[in-house]
Amino acid sequence: MEKDLIAKIKTSVAKKERIDEENVLSLMILIRKLLDKMSQTDQNPYLTIRLFCNWVAHNEITNSNTGLRLLAEINDALVSIKNSTDTIAMRTVISHAIGFSVLRKELKSFFGHIGVDDILVSDNNIWGIFISNLIKIIRDVPLSFLQLSQLDATKKNIYNKIAQNPIKPGAGVISIQISRINYSALEAKDVGDIMCILIKTEDTTTAVIPLLIDVRL
Repeated sequence: MEKDLIAKIKTSVAKKERIDEENVLSLMILIRKLLDKMSQTDQNPYLTIRLFCNWVAHNEITNSNTGLRLLAEINDALVSIKNSTDTIAMRTVISHAIGFSVLRKELKSFFGHIGVDDILVSDNNIWGIFISNLIKIIRDVPLSFLQLSQLDATKKNIYNKIAQNPIKPGAGVISIQISRINYSALEAKDVGDIMCILIKTEDTTTAVIPLLIDVRL
């Protein structure tokens, strides 16, 4: 079974720059199936891969400790730049916090572990194609906390860390999603649609930050 999954992953990765949205979805599902065959110890270096594999397969992510820690990183990133007027720096910091660079590092390690060519992550152009299609798949799929009463001890601990370091009192990050936003409707002339990160906080505020992906190694 494992050999068959690895062979299918090799075939998918071999499509390189011809990889499309359907192929990215298939590849992530194959990777998740292979992770399921591994021991928990062997899976631990690939927690971000697991998060994104689940992200492509569900309509909402609420039960992932890795995902909730990602919310905490985005919260801390927002706190670090809340007084900044540098919009490019803001986009860069928040876009980095969403975890694509960590995903790239983990995939490189994972492909090496299973003996698959890492061209998908080592070539900037191919990685850009992959990420573009991955974003299309996880677009409009929220990553969120459940109600506080539904959280287990680990998730409550993550929630409490956010609550103790809010952007402003009562405004810690509780949910994000990537969505395409029509900036013309927001009175930004000649801008059009932009892929953005929508960040929701406890006080019902939603911050809209254009996504910025740096594909350089």
